[in-house]
Amino acid sequence: MNLKSIDLSSLDVLRPILPLPMWQKALAVAAGFVLILAAYFYFGWMPIQDEIAQQQQQVQQQQLILMKNKRLAKDLPRKRKEYAQLEKQLTIALHMLPKQSEIPDLLENVSFAGKDSGLEFHVFKPEGEVNKQFYAEVPVKLNISGTYVQLLTFLKRVGEMPRIVDVSNLALGQARAGGALSITGKVTTYRFIEHPKNARRRRGRGRR
Repeated sequence: MNLKSIDLSSLDVLRPILPLPMWQKALAVAAGFVLILAAYFYFGWMPIQDEIAQQQQQVQQQQLILMKNKRLAKDLPRKRKEYAQLEKQLTIALHMLPKQSEIPDLLENVSFAGKDSGLEFHVFKPEGEVNKQFYAEVPVKLNISGTYVQLLTFLKRVGEMPRIVDVSNLALGQARAGGALSITGKVTTYRFIEHPKNARRRRGRGRR
């Protein structure tokens, strides 16, 4: 090592401690070493540790997302099977709900079932539809007369119809001549309200 190549001006910072006793020199060197370590700790080590902690947190979050996606993927066949079952049930339910064009024929069948059971119809008047979320109620005001047996036969035939028909609010009045009862109530059937988006989707499936 060539001593001439050393820049002596860089040693000027040491001049103040040169006259000091040896123990003070050692103390000054130790203090400088501690300052260097502290500076490295605060400006070097701690930022690196913070970045490592952030990276570890991100890794944990990604692992949680991965585990969740794995559970979803594992559960996907069951969900698809449930969806297919629900779609099948919906198809069956929709088949039981008459279309708007089928309402007159359905009401005519209800009226025929009553008359064929021996009931006499005085009032059988459709009222305004009541729209629900995806279906509409089609109520019919009912005023008939007949015996208990004829009424039960009529209710049995209505219950056996392939479409959904509900007979409710029945009120039985005093028996007329011949034992006939005065009966008032309401017959309600339902029709499916298909939204334009669903209709286009079903037509698209039919073309495939």
